[in-house]
Order: sequence, then structure tokens, then C-alpha cells
Amino acid sequence: MWKLVIVDDEKIIRKGLLQYIEDSSYPFEVIGEAKSAGEALAQLEETLPHVCFVDINMPNMNGLDMISCMRERCPQVEVVIISGYDNFEYARQAVQLRAFDYVLKPVPKSDLNKLLHRLDEHLQAKYPDQPREDKAKEEKPAFTGDGTVLVRKVTEYIEDHYQDPELSIQRVAALFHINATYLSKRMKQELGSSFLDYVTALRIAKAMELLEDAASNIKIGDLAIKVGYKSPYYFSRVFKNRVGQSPLEYKQHPISLASESPS
Repeated sequence: MWKLVIVDDEKIIRKGLLQYIEDSSYPFEVIGEAKSAGEALAQLEETLPHVCFVDINMPNMNGLDMISCMRERCPQVEVVIISGYDNFEYARQAVQLRAFDYVLKPVPKSDLNKLLHRLDEHLQAKYPDQPREDKAKEEKPAFTGDGTVLVRKVTEYIEDHYQDPELSIQRVAALFHINATYLSKRMKQELGSSFLDYVTALRIAKAMELLEDAASNIKIGDLAIKVGYKSPYYFSRVFKNRVGQSPLEYKQHPISLASESPS
């Protein structure tokens, strides 16, 4: 099992991440939690985990300064920054500090699972001689159809960039050097959904995940931006059309939905 430590001054965030990780199928074990950088550094030197999830905004010493200290004391630990700040300067410093990833809170469970998948693959390559211990459960793959490589690659791109409000079939088609009309036809044939329907279903599914997460406590305007919508009013209208409830109603009383989501 890969050993993991969570560092965040908010207990509800630590507990939420711990539960997510324990529920995943990937071989990670949370061996420690810390609410401050000083507490975390003492734990890291003692336990030598494989991975550390670090929040940026903490008392006394922020997460970036803590990572600088980590690089001197335990450079082998992989770092994932989980931040509430969509800040270019923070992201730039994270790259300089060789962080594995920079993730914005709150994190949909499906996105966290993808992160754990990438971490697992990275650690397998880094420690090829370490025995692998898989958990019993298996994750549902993001793409479940029997489509061509093209459509599979396109859906993977969409799933990685659904938060981009400028995501469009014209942009994706250009990236893959194909005609937008041709791409639309292939997606409809292989997935039964148009490009817009696929993106919308994915975004609404991500929004539902966050609304169901009591720890996220996210505002509707922030949620709209988080899942790729510039306008919270348009997001709320699309959400209600898809789900049958407004985002606020769903947060208070979630209903079961035969999801059209591709994830």
C-alpha cells in the first residue's frame, strides 16, 4: 500500500479526503493527518510516506513554505497541493517545488479517483520492486463504450478539461485535426450523445457530486465556475432542466436520478 499523509487546518476537509481515499479502489492508506505545517513535518520525518496532500492556507507556515522544507528533509515524498485558491502565482510556485499536482478545492470524488489513479501509476514506475496490493473494489471506467480510439481520446480530453468555460467542439476538433461536423457525427454514433450533451451531462454530474458532499459547502456561483459555466443563472437553469431541481433544492434534498453522465 502507498502511505499518504493529509495536511489541512480544516478537520472537515481532512476527514472528507480520508473517506474518499478509503472508498477508492486504489492502494493508498492514510497513515497520518496534520492541521499545521510544524505538526506535518514531524510526522513526515517519522513515517516517510509516499505521498502528502498539502493545503496552502495554514497558520504559522503556509503550505508552499512547508513543501520547501520537505524538499530538504524528505525529498522523496510526492506532493499534491489541494488549494482553495485559483492563483497563477501559487501554481507557478507549485511547479517550481516539483509538486505532482495542484488541485482546487472542493474536489469531486471522481476527479480525486483520477488523481489517485495517476499517482498509483507514477509510484509503480518510481518503485517497481514494491509489491502491489489492490483493494477489492474496481472503479467504473470513465469511458464505457466500445468506440474508436478517436472518440475515446476525445472523451478523455473532455473529462480533463470540463472546467474550461471555452471548451467547444470546434476547439476539440482542431486539437485532434479533424472536422467538427465529423467529430459530432462520430460521437453521436458511438456514444448516443452529441458533444454538447456529453459535456453538459459530465458537468452536471460533477456538480451533483459536490452538492452531495457536505464538506464542500460550496456557493452556487462558485460551483457554476467550478464545473465550467460563466453564468450561475445559466448553470442553474441547465441543472434544473437536467435534474428536475435547482442546485439549492438538490443540495437540501438530493433525489435519485437515472444519470446520463459519461463518468
